[in-house]
Amino acid sequence: MFLYIYIILLLVMPAAVLGVSVDQGPKVLVKAKGKTVYLPCKATGLGSSDYIHWYQIKDGEAPSRLLYISEAGSFTRDTNNPQANDFTVDRTKLYDLKLSNIQESHAAVYFCAYWDTSGSHMGNWIKRFGSGTRLIVTESGKDKAIAPKLSGYLPKENPDKHGKQTMLCQASGMFPDLVRFAWKKKDAGTWKDVSEGEVVEQRNESPVSVTSMLILDKDKAKNDNYQCNVFHEGGADKPQSLEMKKGDSKEQTKESKDDDQNPTCPPSTGDPIKKEMSGDSEQISSMPLLVYAYGAMLMKNGLFFFVVSIFLIKRRAGKKDESS
Repeated sequence: MFLYIYIILLLVMPAAVLGVSVDQGPKVLVKAKGKTVYLPCKATGLGSSDYIHWYQIKDGEAPSRLLYISEAGSFTRDTNNPQANDFTVDRTKLYDLKLSNIQESHAAVYFCAYWDTSGSHMGNWIKRFGSGTRLIVTESGKDKAIAPKLSGYLPKENPDKHGKQTMLCQASGMFPDLVRFAWKKKDAGTWKDVSEGEVVEQRNESPVSVTSMLILDKDKAKNDNYQCNVFHEGGADKPQSLEMKKGDSKEQTKESKDDDQNPTCPPSTGDPIKKEMSGDSEQISSMPLLVYAYGAMLMKNGLFFFVVSIFLIKRRAGKKDESS
């Protein structure tokens, strides 16, 4: 159990130390059953005695190593993973993991990693992980990405009791259902990253939609133009954009199917999800739940790091006892 917690902790640590780095490229790959896929891992700065390790993490399961690769290209499978024999390494794509005849059981997140032996960790080696690549397995002919449909919701004229207003940007109908939002503000004719305000995200299931809520002071929401950019993981490299113009305050909702900067007509007001999200922050019934969930997450993370710290201290103390 503690080993599992320790590995998960290391997944959030940066995978670049003293010139050594690993880059896994795309965060999502979608492949149909029966096809072949290469899971990329670009490693630089490794010495002749270093190895790249590949781990498989299925939903709800602990990390399990598949194999490890030497700088020369030879690899050794881990017999503890029942699927290790399904994977191999192509010497022409050193450190990439090759999987032929993909099956649904191969759907997982794959991490490449290496041992950090720089000696700056109280005498302990640390295993550094890459960012990970999620492999999504589909039926034949269904492995094509579907771009998200964007809907923008402008705030009402009346701010909440704190003088705040909320802009919302919703992505729906996409496959894979992983998106990342980036808000920008128009400044002297140039779009720049938003530095003020608070951003909260909410995910709804069945059907899947992800909503980013930008909470602003009323004056900024009234006088500035904002743009919502949505990056689709596993889809097109170029983000879709939706401009939220200050002069459109009477039109509470916008839509964009592609990269169109001129949104079309508003959606039906009969949609219960869109009705709930339209308007200012006081009208978003799920906001208190989001605040509560965020607080619970902070408490959980604090407890997690406390437990891991105790484990590491005891482990180090045990090593000192053995050596004395």
